[in-house]
Amino acid sequence: MLCDHDRKAFSDLLDALGETYGQSVSVGLKQTWWRLLADRLDLATLRQVLDCHLLDAERGRYFPRPSDVIAVLERAGGGRPSSDEAWALAVDTFDEAASVCVTEEILRAATAAASVWECGDHVGARMAFKGAYERLVAERRRQGQSPQWRLSLGWDPARRVEAAQQAVAAGRLPAEAVRHLLPAPDDASTPKRLTATVVALPQTEEAVTRQQLRTLRELILRAVPPTPAPPAERAQARREHIAQRKRTAARDVDRLRTSRGAP
Repeated sequence: MLCDHDRKAFSDLLDALGETYGQSVSVGLKQTWWRLLADRLDLATLRQVLDCHLLDAERGRYFPRPSDVIAVLERAGGGRPSSDEAWALAVDTFDEAASVCVTEEILRAATAAASVWECGDHVGARMAFKGAYERLVAERRRQGQSPQWRLSLGWDPARRVEAAQQAVAAGRLPAEAVRHLLPAPDDASTPKRLTATVVALPQTEEAVTRQQLRTLRELILRAVPPTPAPPAERAQARREHIAQRKRTAARDVDRLRTSRGAP
């Protein structure tokens, strides 16, 4: 934070910045800068931020505004990305399988551009996204709200894990917030389940030949119809069948007589 004893150095820093751009910095402008930035950074950080702005080939062509200072701070601290960086993240939100870590502003701007993207107009979708994103970011900055990162999850489990790991590595989300999506760490104290691979042992030539003969015999037996029984056996079987039918008929007659009361 800037303190009262930093006012002189703060004023000199803005004067030197103005000389770089060939303009003078009024007292009123210095007061505005102080009012907007005093609670956000210290003098050393402000000096570093202004150096970054001066070295920026695109933004450094113009005298910075307090919003430019905040933007540099956010980019350096993993805060809100620029509109181009945000668009690169937003494109993944159009893929239902993909998971991506985004801010609320990115998600809302992507929603506004989704219909244009679905029509196949990717250039128009990018323009619609950037316009919506920049308005949302400006509004959040006026309200003093810091960026809030969250995971937009797709249906692919593998890409969920990848997005969660990237978000943690980038410092955008704490590991605790995505622990349920991350693979369990290896624990040396946890007993490991042993796994084995079944390997077929080589057979001898004799064993292979026997197996082939058994297979051939089974095929022959299935293909050849069963041999009919000799005539004598067929006659005996017929006599046994007739005798069985006679015994069955006699039992039926006995039951009928009993039911009628006959002696």
